[in-house]
Amino acid sequence: MAAPGGGMEGAAEAEGLVLGRLEEEALKRRERLKALRQRTLQNKESGEPESKIRREDEEEEPVKHREIKLRNYDPEDEELKKRKLPPAKPASVEDTVKEQLEAAKPEPIIDEVDLANLAPRKPDW
Repeated sequence: MAAPGGGMEGAAEAEGLVLGRLEEEALKRRERLKALRQRTLQNKESGEPESKIRREDEEEEPVKHREIKLRNYDPEDEELKKRKLPPAKPASVEDTVKEQLEAAKPEPIIDEVDLANLAPRKPDW
């Protein structure tokens, strides 16, 4: 479908941009695969497992440990006693139970039923 005022040129340019981007991504992937292939060959020659050898693009970062939170454990060490959390207070459940009980109550059904409305219109029906 032709673009207004520009003919087919706009669509061709957009398609060219998409193909250009896809080609760039394909070239980057090929380079990554070549680097991976070379690393695996070097690992086989050196005899070390792959996890032991660091990659060139990998930066040295200190290992971050999780903060210890002692909830149920009562430590004897003074440093660990500082990390102990205060006992948790249970939340009040009364409001939620009241709401659930009110929601469970059925709505009142019509108390009086007119028998004339229940009977069929024709006796032989």
